[in-house]
Amino acid sequence: MAGTVQADIARKQRELASAVSRLRKLETDSCFDPNDATSRPTPDQQNVIDDFGIIKHQYVRGGNQSGKSQLSARLISWLFAESKPGWVRPKEWGTEPLLIIVMGRTTKQIEDTLWKKISGFLDPSTYHVQRIGGSIQKVTQKDTQNTILFLSHHSENEAREKVQSFVAHAVWLDEMPGSFKLIEELHRRCQARNGYFLASFTPKVINNEIKKLVDNARLPLAKSYKLRALDNPIYTEEKKGEIVQSLGTMTEAYRNTILEGDWLTSDEAVYMLDHDSMILPPPGYTASWRHVEAVDPALKSALGLTVWAEDPTNSKWYCIRADYIKGIQDPRELILEVQRRTANYNIVRRIADPHEVWYIQMAAGMGIQPNYIGVWGKNTRKGELIKGLQDKLGTRIYLAPWCQDLVYEFEECRWSETAENKIVNASSFHLLDSAQYFADNIPTPIQAAPALPVHQVLYEAHIKRKQQKEKLMNSKVQRTRKW
Repeated sequence: MAGTVQADIARKQRELASAVSRLRKLETDSCFDPNDATSRPTPDQQNVIDDFGIIKHQYVRGGNQSGKSQLSARLISWLFAESKPGWVRPKEWGTEPLLIIVMGRTTKQIEDTLWKKISGFLDPSTYHVQRIGGSIQKVTQKDTQNTILFLSHHSENEAREKVQSFVAHAVWLDEMPGSFKLIEELHRRCQARNGYFLASFTPKVINNEIKKLVDNARLPLAKSYKLRALDNPIYTEEKKGEIVQSLGTMTEAYRNTILEGDWLTSDEAVYMLDHDSMILPPPGYTASWRHVEAVDPALKSALGLTVWAEDPTNSKWYCIRADYIKGIQDPRELILEVQRRTANYNIVRRIADPHEVWYIQMAAGMGIQPNYIGVWGKNTRKGELIKGLQDKLGTRIYLAPWCQDLVYEFEECRWSETAENKIVNASSFHLLDSAQYFADNIPTPIQAAPALPVHQVLYEAHIKRKQQKEKLMNSKVQRTRKW
Protein backbone atom coordinates (compact mmCIF):
# COMPACT_ATOMS: atom_id res chain seq x y z
CA MET A 1 0.00 0.00 0.00
CA ALA A 2 2.81 2.40 0.98
CA GLY A 3 4.59 1.63 -2.28
CA THR A 4 1.48 2.50 -4.29
CA VAL A 5 1.15 5.87 -2.49
CA GLN A 6 4.80 6.69 -3.10
CA ALA A 7 4.50 5.78 -6.78
CA ASP A 8 1.38 7.97 -7.04
CA ILE A 9 3.24 10.91 -5.41
CA ALA A 10 6.20 10.43 -7.75
CA ARG A 11 3.87 10.37 -10.77
CA LYS A 12 2.14 13.58 -9.69
CA GLN A 13 5.50 15.26 -9.10
CA ARG A 14 6.58 14.34 -12.63
CA GLU A 15 3.31 15.67 -14.04
CA LEU A 16 3.69 18.88 -12.05
CA ALA A 17 7.30 19.32 -13.21
CA SER A 18 6.19 18.70 -16.80
CA ALA A 19 3.38 21.23 -16.45
CA VAL A 20 5.78 23.82 -14.97
CA SER A 21 8.21 23.16 -17.81
CA ARG A 22 5.46 23.62 -20.42
CA LEU A 23 4.28 26.80 -18.73
CA ARG A 24 7.83 28.16 -18.61
CA LYS A 25 8.26 27.36 -22.30
CA LEU A 26 5.00 29.11 -23.15
CA GLU A 27 6.10 32.15 -21.15
CA THR A 28 9.53 32.16 -22.82
CA ASP A 29 7.98 31.84 -26.27
CA SER A 30 5.72 34.82 -25.55
CA CYS A 31 8.01 37.22 -23.69
CA PHE A 32 10.35 39.79 -25.20
CA ASP A 33 12.91 39.71 -22.39
CA PRO A 34 13.81 36.24 -21.05
CA ASN A 35 14.36 37.76 -17.59
CA ASP A 36 10.82 39.13 -17.48
CA ALA A 37 8.02 36.71 -18.38
CA THR A 38 5.54 39.59 -18.61
CA SER A 39 7.63 41.66 -21.05
CA ARG A 40 6.17 42.43 -24.45
CA PRO A 41 7.52 44.27 -27.50
CA THR A 42 6.65 47.87 -28.27
CA PRO A 43 4.31 48.48 -31.24
CA ASP A 44 7.29 49.34 -33.48
CA GLN A 45 9.11 46.18 -32.43
CA GLN A 46 5.95 44.13 -32.95
CA ASN A 47 5.78 45.35 -36.56
CA VAL A 48 9.17 43.75 -37.23
CA ILE A 49 8.09 40.53 -35.50
CA ASP A 50 4.86 40.30 -37.49
CA ASP A 51 6.75 40.74 -40.79
CA PHE A 52 9.51 38.24 -39.99
CA GLY A 53 9.24 35.23 -42.30
CA ILE A 54 7.03 37.15 -44.73
CA ILE A 55 9.30 40.00 -45.84
CA LYS A 56 12.65 38.57 -46.90
CA HIS A 57 14.91 41.59 -46.26
CA GLN A 58 14.34 43.54 -43.04
CA TYR A 59 16.46 46.56 -42.06
CA VAL A 60 16.00 47.65 -38.44
CA ARG A 61 17.56 51.07 -37.97
CA GLY A 62 17.56 52.37 -34.41
CA GLY A 63 19.25 54.54 -31.84
CA ASN A 64 21.68 53.19 -29.28
CA GLN A 65 19.96 50.86 -26.79
CA SER A 66 16.69 51.09 -28.70
CA GLY A 67 16.14 47.34 -28.34
CA LYS A 68 17.09 46.49 -31.91
CA SER A 69 19.54 43.73 -30.91
CA GLN A 70 17.13 42.31 -28.34
CA LEU A 71 14.44 42.23 -31.02
CA SER A 72 16.72 40.47 -33.50
CA ALA A 73 17.89 37.96 -30.87
CA ARG A 74 14.24 37.18 -30.09
CA LEU A 75 13.57 36.45 -33.77
CA ILE A 76 16.70 34.32 -34.22
CA SER A 77 15.97 32.27 -31.10
CA TRP A 78 12.43 31.59 -32.38
CA LEU A 79 13.74 30.49 -35.76
CA PHE A 80 16.48 28.32 -34.24
CA ALA A 81 13.91 26.50 -32.08
CA GLU A 82 11.24 26.76 -34.83
CA SER A 83 8.80 28.00 -32.19
CA LYS A 84 7.72 31.45 -33.37
CA PRO A 85 3.96 31.78 -32.85
CA GLY A 86 2.18 31.56 -36.19
CA TRP A 87 5.33 30.78 -38.18
CA VAL A 88 5.28 27.85 -40.61
CA ARG A 89 8.42 26.34 -42.10
CA PRO A 90 8.54 27.08 -45.86
CA LYS A 91 7.86 23.99 -47.99
CA GLU A 92 10.97 24.56 -50.09
CA TRP A 93 13.12 24.05 -46.99
CA GLY A 94 11.89 20.49 -46.65
CA THR A 95 13.09 18.77 -43.48
CA GLU A 96 16.75 19.79 -43.72
CA PRO A 97 18.44 21.34 -40.67
CA LEU A 98 18.43 25.12 -40.68
CA LEU A 99 21.63 27.13 -41.00
CA ILE A 100 21.46 30.60 -39.45
CA ILE A 101 24.39 32.99 -39.80
CA VAL A 102 24.79 35.58 -37.04
CA MET A 103 27.39 38.20 -37.88
CA GLY A 104 28.55 40.75 -35.30
CA ARG A 105 31.23 43.41 -35.29
CA THR A 106 33.74 41.55 -33.08
CA THR A 107 34.06 38.11 -31.48
CA LYS A 108 33.79 39.70 -28.04
CA GLN A 109 30.55 41.45 -28.96
CA ILE A 110 29.18 38.21 -30.39
CA GLU A 111 29.90 36.30 -27.18
CA ASP A 112 29.01 38.98 -24.62
CA THR A 113 25.97 40.48 -26.33
CA LEU A 114 24.48 38.59 -29.27
CA TRP A 115 24.79 35.01 -28.02
CA LYS A 116 23.91 36.07 -24.49
CA LYS A 117 20.65 37.59 -25.75
CA ILE A 118 19.81 34.56 -27.94
CA SER A 119 20.66 31.93 -25.32
CA GLY A 120 18.41 33.60 -22.76
CA PHE A 121 15.42 32.28 -24.69
CA LEU A 122 16.75 28.73 -25.05
CA ASP A 123 16.82 25.65 -22.83
CA PRO A 124 20.55 24.86 -22.24
CA SER A 125 19.83 21.11 -22.38
CA THR A 126 18.63 21.37 -26.00
CA TYR A 127 21.76 22.63 -27.72
CA HIS A 128 25.53 22.12 -27.97
CA VAL A 129 28.04 24.99 -28.12
CA GLN A 130 31.27 24.66 -30.09
CA ARG A 131 34.19 26.98 -29.39
CA ILE A 132 37.62 27.36 -30.95
CA GLY A 133 40.32 29.11 -28.95
CA GLY A 134 37.75 30.19 -26.40
CA SER A 135 35.59 31.99 -28.99
CA ILE A 136 32.11 30.76 -29.83
CA GLN A 137 31.91 29.33 -33.37
CA LYS A 138 28.54 27.67 -33.64
CA VAL A 139 25.58 26.29 -31.70
CA THR A 140 23.72 23.16 -32.78
CA GLN A 141 20.33 21.99 -31.61
CA LYS A 142 20.57 18.36 -30.49
CA ASP A 143 17.25 17.12 -31.90
CA THR A 144 16.90 19.00 -35.19
CA GLN A 145 20.58 19.76 -35.90
CA ASN A 146 19.59 23.35 -36.63
CA THR A 147 22.76 25.43 -36.43
CA ILE A 148 23.69 29.03 -35.67
CA LEU A 149 27.06 29.97 -37.14
CA PHE A 150 28.77 33.02 -35.61
CA LEU A 151 31.07 35.22 -37.68
CA SER A 152 32.74 38.58 -37.14
CA HIS A 153 32.74 41.40 -39.69
CA HIS A 154 35.54 43.47 -38.11
CA SER A 155 37.57 42.50 -41.21
CA GLU A 156 35.01 42.86 -43.96
CA ASN A 157 37.09 41.43 -46.81
CA GLU A 158 37.81 38.35 -44.72
CA ALA A 159 34.15 38.10 -43.67
CA ARG A 160 33.01 38.14 -47.31
CA GLU A 161 35.40 35.32 -48.13
CA LYS A 162 34.24 33.22 -45.17
CA VAL A 163 30.51 33.40 -45.91
CA GLN A 164 30.92 32.55 -49.60
CA SER A 165 31.02 28.83 -48.81
CA PHE A 166 27.64 28.80 -47.01
CA VAL A 167 24.01 28.65 -48.08
CA ALA A 168 21.86 29.94 -45.24
CA HIS A 169 18.19 29.91 -44.33
CA ALA A 170 18.60 33.17 -42.42
CA VAL A 171 21.23 35.83 -41.73
CA TRP A 172 21.32 38.37 -38.92
CA LEU A 173 23.83 41.20 -39.46
CA ASP A 174 24.28 43.24 -36.28
CA GLU A 175 25.82 46.72 -36.55
CA MET A 176 26.32 48.55 -39.80
CA PRO A 177 29.39 47.49 -41.80
CA GLY A 178 31.49 50.00 -43.68
CA SER A 179 31.08 48.18 -46.98
CA PHE A 180 27.96 47.68 -49.07
CA LYS A 181 29.65 44.64 -50.64
CA LEU A 182 29.29 42.66 -47.41
CA ILE A 183 25.50 43.16 -47.33
CA GLU A 184 25.34 42.21 -50.99
CA GLU A 185 27.25 38.98 -50.29
CA LEU A 186 24.96 38.11 -47.34
CA HIS A 187 21.93 38.59 -49.59
CA ARG A 188 23.41 35.96 -51.91
CA ARG A 189 23.84 33.53 -48.99
CA CYS A 190 20.06 33.58 -48.40
CA GLN A 191 19.03 33.61 -52.04
CA ALA A 192 19.29 29.88 -52.82
CA ARG A 193 16.96 28.94 -49.93
CA ASN A 194 14.68 31.96 -50.36
CA GLY A 195 15.66 32.74 -46.78
CA TYR A 196 15.52 35.74 -44.48
CA PHE A 197 17.97 38.62 -44.14
CA LEU A 198 17.79 40.75 -41.00
CA ALA A 199 20.03 43.77 -40.30
CA SER A 200 20.02 45.80 -37.09
CA PHE A 201 22.21 48.85 -36.66
CA THR A 202 22.70 52.40 -35.47
CA PRO A 203 23.85 54.21 -38.65
CA LYS A 204 27.07 55.77 -37.34
CA VAL A 205 29.03 54.80 -40.45
CA ILE A 206 28.69 57.10 -43.47
CA ASN A 207 28.03 54.95 -46.52
CA ASN A 208 25.75 56.31 -49.24
CA GLU A 209 25.36 52.91 -50.93
CA ILE A 210 23.98 51.29 -47.76
CA LYS A 211 21.77 54.33 -47.07
CA LYS A 212 20.38 54.14 -50.60
CA LEU A 213 19.71 50.39 -50.23
CA VAL A 214 17.82 50.80 -46.95
CA ASP A 215 15.92 53.95 -47.90
CA ASN A 216 14.78 52.35 -51.16
CA ALA A 217 13.56 49.12 -49.50
CA ARG A 218 10.21 48.30 -51.08
CA LEU A 219 7.55 45.68 -50.46
CA PRO A 220 7.06 42.81 -50.99
CA LEU A 221 10.81 41.96 -50.86
CA ALA A 222 12.22 44.49 -48.38
CA LYS A 223 11.18 46.89 -45.65
CA SER A 224 12.95 49.42 -43.42
CA TYR A 225 12.02 50.00 -39.77
CA LYS A 226 13.05 52.64 -37.26
CA LEU A 227 13.27 52.31 -33.47
CA ARG A 228 13.75 55.24 -31.08
CA ALA A 229 16.06 54.81 -28.10
CA LEU A 230 13.72 56.63 -25.72
CA ASP A 231 10.84 54.30 -26.64
CA ASN A 232 12.65 51.38 -25.03
CA PRO A 233 10.48 50.38 -22.03
CA ILE A 234 13.52 49.48 -19.92
CA TYR A 235 14.23 53.19 -19.36
CA THR A 236 12.61 55.22 -16.57
CA GLU A 237 11.91 58.90 -17.17
CA GLU A 238 14.88 59.73 -14.97
CA LYS A 239 17.17 57.49 -17.04
CA LYS A 240 15.89 59.06 -20.26
CA GLY A 241 16.81 62.46 -18.93
CA GLU A 242 20.31 61.26 -18.10
CA ILE A 243 20.78 59.88 -21.61
CA VAL A 244 19.71 63.14 -23.25
CA GLN A 245 21.94 65.13 -20.90
CA SER A 246 24.97 62.92 -21.65
CA LEU A 247 24.64 63.83 -25.34
CA GLY A 248 24.48 67.56 -24.68
CA THR A 249 27.95 68.28 -26.08
CA MET A 250 27.32 66.33 -29.29
CA THR A 251 26.11 67.85 -32.55
CA GLU A 252 22.40 67.73 -33.28
CA ALA A 253 22.97 65.31 -36.17
CA TYR A 254 24.92 62.93 -33.95
CA ARG A 255 22.29 63.14 -31.19
CA ASN A 256 19.61 62.25 -33.72
CA THR A 257 21.66 59.25 -34.82
CA ILE A 258 22.08 58.00 -31.24
CA LEU A 259 18.50 58.68 -30.13
CA GLU A 260 16.41 58.40 -33.29
CA GLY A 261 18.48 56.16 -35.56
CA ASP A 262 18.79 58.91 -38.18
CA TRP A 263 21.45 58.58 -40.84
CA LEU A 264 24.71 60.29 -39.96
CA THR A 265 25.57 62.85 -42.63
CA SER A 266 29.01 63.71 -43.96
CA ASP A 267 28.52 67.46 -43.39
CA GLU A 268 29.93 67.33 -39.86
CA ALA A 269 32.34 64.41 -40.26
CA VAL A 270 35.98 65.39 -39.85
CA TYR A 271 37.20 62.40 -41.89
CA MET A 272 35.90 60.45 -44.83
CA LEU A 273 36.68 56.77 -44.27
CA ASP A 274 36.08 54.37 -47.16
CA HIS A 275 36.28 50.86 -45.75
CA ASP A 276 36.93 49.13 -49.08
CA SER A 277 39.96 51.23 -50.04
CA MET A 278 41.36 52.38 -46.68
CA ILE A 279 40.94 49.42 -44.32
CA LEU A 280 43.16 46.64 -45.60
CA PRO A 281 45.45 44.02 -44.00
CA PRO A 282 49.19 44.36 -44.73
CA PRO A 283 50.08 41.68 -47.31
CA GLY A 284 52.91 39.39 -46.26
CA TYR A 285 53.52 41.32 -43.05
CA THR A 286 56.46 40.44 -40.80
CA ALA A 287 57.82 42.14 -37.66
CA SER A 288 61.07 42.78 -39.56
CA TRP A 289 59.43 45.51 -41.65
CA ARG A 290 60.30 49.08 -40.73
CA HIS A 291 57.94 50.33 -38.01
CA VAL A 292 57.06 53.72 -36.57
CA GLU A 293 55.68 54.16 -33.07
CA ALA A 294 53.45 57.21 -32.49
CA VAL A 295 52.08 58.16 -29.07
CA ASP A 296 49.75 60.79 -27.69
CA PRO A 297 50.68 60.70 -23.98
CA ALA A 298 48.35 61.62 -21.14
CA LEU A 299 48.65 60.76 -17.46
CA LYS A 300 45.21 61.97 -16.39
CA SER A 301 43.18 60.14 -19.06
CA ALA A 302 44.86 57.64 -21.37
CA LEU A 303 47.81 57.27 -23.70
CA GLY A 304 47.05 56.57 -27.35
CA LEU A 305 49.55 54.29 -29.10
CA THR A 306 49.63 53.45 -32.79
CA VAL A 307 52.26 51.33 -34.55
CA TRP A 308 52.74 51.60 -38.32
CA ALA A 309 54.52 49.12 -40.60
CA GLU A 310 56.02 49.78 -44.03
CA ASP A 311 55.55 47.29 -46.86
CA PRO A 312 59.11 47.16 -48.26
CA THR A 313 57.88 46.40 -51.78
CA ASN A 314 56.00 49.66 -52.27
CA SER A 315 56.62 51.90 -49.19
CA LYS A 316 52.95 51.82 -48.20
CA TRP A 317 52.31 52.01 -44.46
CA TYR A 318 49.75 50.07 -42.41
CA CYS A 319 48.55 50.72 -38.87
CA ILE A 320 49.03 47.28 -37.33
CA ARG A 321 48.40 48.23 -33.71
CA ALA A 322 46.15 50.79 -31.98
CA ASP A 323 46.07 50.59 -28.18
CA TYR A 324 44.90 52.68 -25.27
CA ILE A 325 47.04 52.46 -22.13
CA LYS A 326 45.04 53.45 -19.06
CA GLY A 327 45.44 53.48 -15.30
CA ILE A 328 49.22 54.05 -15.13
CA GLN A 329 50.03 57.23 -13.19
CA ASP A 330 53.79 56.77 -12.91
CA PRO A 331 55.45 58.42 -15.98
CA ARG A 332 58.33 55.97 -16.01
CA GLU A 333 56.01 52.96 -15.82
CA LEU A 334 53.91 54.42 -18.64
CA ILE A 335 56.95 54.71 -20.90
CA LEU A 336 58.06 51.18 -20.00
CA GLU A 337 54.60 49.83 -20.86
CA VAL A 338 54.79 51.42 -24.30
CA GLN A 339 58.22 49.84 -24.81
CA ARG A 340 56.89 46.46 -23.71
CA ARG A 341 54.12 46.62 -26.31
CA THR A 342 56.48 47.60 -29.12
CA ALA A 343 59.47 45.44 -28.14
CA ASN A 344 59.00 42.89 -30.94
CA TYR A 345 58.84 45.43 -33.75
CA ASN A 346 61.69 46.87 -35.82
CA ILE A 347 61.13 50.46 -34.68
CA VAL A 348 62.99 53.02 -36.82
CA ARG A 349 61.21 56.15 -35.58
CA ARG A 350 59.33 57.24 -32.46
CA ILE A 351 56.98 60.23 -32.47
CA ALA A 352 55.25 61.92 -29.54
CA ASP A 353 53.08 64.96 -28.86
CA PRO A 354 55.65 67.77 -28.31
CA HIS A 355 53.31 69.40 -25.79
CA GLU A 356 54.07 66.50 -23.41
CA VAL A 357 57.72 67.45 -22.95
CA TRP A 358 58.00 65.30 -19.82
CA TYR A 359 57.41 62.15 -21.88
CA ILE A 360 60.04 62.93 -24.53
CA GLN A 361 62.66 64.04 -22.00
CA MET A 362 62.12 61.14 -19.63
CA ALA A 363 62.29 58.60 -22.47
CA ALA A 364 65.59 60.16 -23.61
CA GLY A 365 66.92 59.98 -20.05
CA MET A 366 66.00 56.29 -19.93
CA GLY A 367 68.14 55.70 -23.03
CA ILE A 368 65.27 54.65 -25.30
CA GLN A 369 66.36 54.48 -28.95
CA PRO A 370 65.58 55.85 -31.39
CA ASN A 371 64.83 59.09 -29.54
CA TYR A 372 61.31 60.50 -29.73
CA ILE A 373 60.75 63.39 -32.11
CA GLY A 374 57.95 65.92 -31.81
CA VAL A 375 55.51 67.36 -34.34
CA TRP A 376 56.39 70.76 -35.76
CA GLY A 377 53.80 73.50 -35.10
CA LYS A 378 51.27 71.01 -33.71
CA ASN A 379 49.03 73.64 -32.09
CA THR A 380 48.98 76.03 -35.06
CA ARG A 381 48.78 73.40 -37.83
CA LYS A 382 45.80 71.33 -36.64
CA GLY A 383 43.89 71.76 -39.89
CA GLU A 384 46.98 70.88 -41.90
CA LEU A 385 47.57 67.75 -39.79
CA ILE A 386 43.96 66.61 -40.33
CA LYS A 387 44.18 67.24 -44.08
CA GLY A 388 47.55 65.49 -44.29
CA LEU A 389 46.15 62.36 -42.67
CA GLN A 390 43.04 62.38 -44.87
CA ASP A 391 45.05 62.87 -48.07
CA LYS A 392 47.33 59.92 -47.32
CA LEU A 393 44.53 57.52 -46.32
CA GLY A 394 44.00 54.96 -49.07
CA THR A 395 47.04 56.10 -51.05
CA ARG A 396 50.05 55.84 -48.79
CA ILE A 397 48.68 54.73 -45.42
CA TYR A 398 46.05 52.12 -44.51
CA LEU A 399 44.38 50.75 -41.39
CA ALA A 400 44.56 47.04 -40.59
CA PRO A 401 41.02 45.68 -40.00
CA TRP A 402 41.80 44.63 -36.42
CA CYS A 403 42.59 48.23 -35.35
CA GLN A 404 38.92 48.81 -34.57
CA ASP A 405 39.39 51.44 -31.85
CA LEU A 406 41.15 53.68 -34.36
CA VAL A 407 38.48 52.98 -37.00
CA TYR A 408 35.76 54.01 -34.50
CA GLU A 409 37.54 57.30 -33.83
CA PHE A 410 37.71 58.08 -37.55
CA GLU A 411 33.97 57.42 -37.79
CA GLU A 412 32.94 59.36 -34.70
CA CYS A 413 35.11 62.47 -35.01
CA ARG A 414 32.72 65.39 -35.68
CA TRP A 415 32.96 69.16 -36.19
CA SER A 416 31.19 71.34 -33.61
CA GLU A 417 28.01 73.14 -34.65
CA THR A 418 28.67 76.06 -32.32
CA ALA A 419 32.35 76.86 -32.78
CA GLU A 420 34.45 77.42 -35.88
CA ASN A 421 37.02 74.69 -36.66
CA LYS A 422 36.42 72.95 -33.35
CA ILE A 423 36.07 69.19 -32.92
CA VAL A 424 33.53 67.83 -30.46
CA ASN A 425 35.33 66.19 -27.50
CA ALA A 426 38.63 66.74 -29.29
CA SER A 427 40.70 65.73 -26.25
CA SER A 428 39.31 62.17 -26.32
CA PHE A 429 40.71 61.13 -29.73
CA HIS A 430 44.22 60.08 -28.66
CA LEU A 431 44.58 57.39 -31.34
CA LEU A 432 43.55 59.80 -34.09
CA ASP A 433 46.02 62.36 -32.82
CA SER A 434 48.84 59.82 -32.87
CA ALA A 435 47.82 58.89 -36.44
CA GLN A 436 48.12 62.56 -37.42
CA TYR A 437 51.62 62.72 -35.90
CA PHE A 438 52.65 59.68 -37.93
CA ALA A 439 51.18 60.99 -41.21
CA ASP A 440 53.17 64.20 -40.71
CA ASN A 441 56.45 62.36 -40.04
CA ILE A 442 56.55 59.34 -42.36
CA PRO A 443 60.16 58.20 -42.89
CA THR A 444 61.71 58.67 -46.31
CA PRO A 445 61.40 55.49 -48.41
CA ILE A 446 64.54 53.42 -48.76
CA GLN A 447 65.73 53.75 -52.34
CA ALA A 448 66.50 50.32 -53.76
CA ALA A 449 69.20 50.02 -56.42
CA PRO A 450 67.60 50.16 -59.89
CA ALA A 451 67.24 46.78 -61.57
CA LEU A 452 69.62 46.23 -64.50
CA PRO A 453 68.51 44.74 -67.84
CA VAL A 454 69.04 40.98 -68.10
CA HIS A 455 71.62 41.25 -70.86
CA GLN A 456 73.67 43.67 -68.76
CA VAL A 457 73.52 41.37 -65.72
CA LEU A 458 74.76 38.46 -67.85
CA TYR A 459 77.50 40.57 -69.42
CA GLU A 460 78.76 41.85 -66.06
CA ALA A 461 78.76 38.30 -64.67
CA HIS A 462 80.79 37.18 -67.69
CA ILE A 463 83.35 39.97 -67.15
CA LYS A 464 83.60 39.10 -63.45
CA ARG A 465 84.24 35.41 -64.21
CA LYS A 466 86.84 36.40 -66.82
CA GLN A 467 88.64 38.66 -64.34
CA GLN A 468 88.65 35.94 -61.69
CA LYS A 469 90.06 33.47 -64.22
CA GLU A 470 92.82 35.88 -65.26
CA LYS A 471 93.66 36.53 -61.60
CA LEU A 472 93.92 32.78 -61.00
CA MET A 473 96.17 32.32 -64.07
CA ASN A 474 98.43 35.19 -62.99
CA SER A 475 98.69 33.63 -59.55
CA LYS A 476 99.85 30.31 -61.08
CA VAL A 477 102.43 32.09 -63.25
CA GLN A 478 103.85 33.92 -60.23
CA ARG A 479 104.21 30.66 -58.29
CA THR A 480 105.99 28.98 -61.26
CA ARG A 481 108.50 31.81 -61.55
CA LYS A 482 109.31 31.65 -57.83
CA TRP A 483 109.86 27.92 -58.11
